[in-house]
Amino acid sequence: MSSILAQPPYVTIVVIIVSIAMSFFSSMINIRFMPKEHRQKVKDLQRKISALTKEKNENMKTAKSTDDKKLLRKAQKQEKQLLQLQSQALSLSSKQFRVFPITMAVFFIVWLLLTGSILGMKFFDSPFIGPYPVAYLPWLGGVMQLSLFNWYFICSILFSTIFSRIFGLTGGTD
Repeated sequence: MSSILAQPPYVTIVVIIVSIAMSFFSSMINIRFMPKEHRQKVKDLQRKISALTKEKNENMKTAKSTDDKKLLRKAQKQEKQLLQLQSQALSLSSKQFRVFPITMAVFFIVWLLLTGSILGMKFFDSPFIGPYPVAYLPWLGGVMQLSLFNWYFICSILFSTIFSRIFGLTGGTD
């Protein structure tokens, strides 16, 4: 017999709370280990890449339609510039992966406490695991039943995006 905590809406709410806490923790770790100046450099570089890509594409299109060799050479130079900027952005962005081991270690501990197992090894019976779906979503063919992992994944993406926007951690252009 499964625990009442393994039934919706209890487990649904628990997973939402856990995903909020994990997303917040991950954001705090990123803020702590990635200085604001570094994040700003990445954003500025991505803005430059976006603007240069747009300009290069326009120049390419115009050069092909008008058969302008000078404009085509300019577009090719812009493409080389673009590759250099992308390489710099990748180098800066890769520094953000320094926090990945910390976040993953905490995730594994939380996942173990939530499910009672990790990497296929069962350590104890969790009160949150049961025969019931964790959440239900409306879908094309009716209602989609979500497992604990699927519901956590959806909630985690949602709250990570929200916290990233709130704390200015997103690398995308605004």
